[in-house]
Amino acid sequence: MALHYLGWGFPMDQFLKRCHDGLDRLATLYENICIGLLALMLAINALNIASRGIWDNSLNWVWPWSMVAFLSWVMLAFFPLYQRRKDVSIYILLQYLSSRTQRALGISVSLAIIAASGLLILTFPERLASLRGQIEIVDLPRKILILPLLFSAVPICAGALIDLLRIARGAEYQPFGMIEITENAE
Repeated sequence: MALHYLGWGFPMDQFLKRCHDGLDRLATLYENICIGLLALMLAINALNIASRGIWDNSLNWVWPWSMVAFLSWVMLAFFPLYQRRKDVSIYILLQYLSSRTQRALGISVSLAIIAASGLLILTFPERLASLRGQIEIVDLPRKILILPLLFSAVPICAGALIDLLRIARGAEYQPFGMIEITENAE
């Protein structure tokens, strides 16, 4: 009963669903930010190519800003990939496992994700302290380069915790990388 209600008469399953839905909305925001970063990289690199071709002048600031945008894009993209289940798994083997074994595997996967993302979160202050100085030409502190990693690790950890609780409460394990395969009869 303690796992069923949170104390305010609010069912745990409904709470977990709302949390999962909130993470879905956050993943959509991250996807839009990633699209914006890609568009920015494309635009400034196209401007640099045009500047070289027309005026024979390279825009020296384009490369460092492209790298800052690229690193942010890569790190921020981890969370939407996780949330949308676009990661890789050997799901074809799951069909041969019992539902109980699948749930045990799901719990193991969630615990592994919590451990990995939790380690990133716990060691973040040490990683942040090790970054010193400014990014050349861009003149931003190097510390900003690691922030997108934290911004992905926290919701991934939260999502894995929600998955763990849902599976522990009897939900079916939803593996990563599921691809619907339709067979064509000839």
